[in-house]
Amino acid sequence: MRLVGIIALAAMAAGCFYSEDELISRRLAGEPFETGYYLHAPVDPETGEEWGGATWEGEIRKGRQRRYYSRVDDFPHNNARFRSMGGTVWLAQVPARDGPEAYSYGLLWVYEGDVIAYHIPDCTGLAEAARTGLGLAPDEEGLCHIDDLGTLESAMSAYLAQFEGEDMRIDGIYRRVDQAQPGE
Repeated sequence: MRLVGIIALAAMAAGCFYSEDELISRRLAGEPFETGYYLHAPVDPETGEEWGGATWEGEIRKGRQRRYYSRVDDFPHNNARFRSMGGTVWLAQVPARDGPEAYSYGLLWVYEGDVIAYHIPDCTGLAEAARTGLGLAPDEEGLCHIDDLGTLESAMSAYLAQFEGEDMRIDGIYRRVDQAQPGE
């Protein structure tokens, strides 16, 4: 389970979009997928294939604050909220697990058959003209700070449009599975 934390930290440090305040509030959050028992597998950035086996598994639930959580240790996206970008695409907000209060943002695709794929956008991967038009500039670590939901949605829309028709890197996959009952 420690591997999950390392992968999540490495992905978050890859030049993400972040904020110091929540941009997706309870009122604005949606519920893109059903609760249930899921397996999580990161995807190798070089080959695009899932790494050998699940790195986390457990029940994911929806809380009253419209956050998804798990009681199983090391859930990579604990307390995430989501906002629809249209169709199967969702904007994901994930609070920092340790350290100062911060939220990172990513993209999520929800597919039939209870499969969820996610991508952690690299703000330096967004065209400079788009970043400039939105008033975004990567800091010395390559991270882009965003202050409001409108800018975040515009940045993610520009990111999606920029990579439309290309294979976008998938950073991880969740699959909903039937949980085996003891004694079965």
